[in-house]
Amino acid sequence: MGKVKILVDSSADIPSEIAQTLGIGIIPMPVNIGERSYLEGVDLKVESFYNSFKEFAELPKTSQPNLQDVVNFYREAGSGGNSVIAVHLSSGLSGTVQTANLVKDMLKDEVEIAVIDSLGASLGAGMMAINAAEQAAKGVSFDEIITSLEQDRVKMRYIFTLDTLEYLIKGGRVSKVSGMVGTLLDIKPLLHITQQGKIEAYGKVRGRRASLRKLAEQISSEIKHPETQVIGISHSMCLEDAQILAEEIRAKIAIKDILFSTIGCTVGSHTGPGCVALFYRT
Repeated sequence: MGKVKILVDSSADIPSEIAQTLGIGIIPMPVNIGERSYLEGVDLKVESFYNSFKEFAELPKTSQPNLQDVVNFYREAGSGGNSVIAVHLSSGLSGTVQTANLVKDMLKDEVEIAVIDSLGASLGAGMMAINAAEQAAKGVSFDEIITSLEQDRVKMRYIFTLDTLEYLIKGGRVSKVSGMVGTLLDIKPLLHITQQGKIEAYGKVRGRRASLRKLAEQISSEIKHPETQVIGISHSMCLEDAQILAEEIRAKIAIKDILFSTIGCTVGSHTGPGCVALFYRT
């Protein structure tokens, strides 16, 4: 009898040592910089990506993974009679789930596959997959893990702040006028991923420290049973700010632990350096 194998795409930002320990397969996402296309984590490393970010003539662009690459990953994970559960980047942000479902249909006579639309991104989706992999290691069934993921998806919260509006301006997310005012006044946007899996701004504050404090206030008012939760904080090359956020949270609530990760090239293509994101369950 086969096992249940958990897959994610690289936008889940799961620390490599955790993915290796739990046997989570990671499908690299394409990132296009200028005329060249790279695979995240294969020929594009996160450190060099951010170190070069300000030199890019235009913002990097992302796309869904190559169909044949997904076929290969699913097929390999499903070898030996294994079942596959794949947790993917929100359908509100990417066409990856659509590609995954095409592959599921292509392989339906070979492999038992479940495609889970995380309706999220970065470590929040990664935490869902980690939980699923821990259950799989304990022998929880394919159907029970799927049910657990569907319940987890509803509970997961994604909130984040950016240090600069520059990359939102370049990406056409805010007007140059409003962006200039925001920069001059040191305004920091507060954003979240909605239950529909899309990014929306929900507030703004003046100053970086104030934005981190606001995230800490929000989790303290929303989190359920914090003493039992491992929460997640991911950052795009601003570990010190991520640690400040952790201190702010620990000063307000007692939590079980905090998992840190670096925001990878897929998500970072849209946020740029200086993003701090917080993930927890309500």
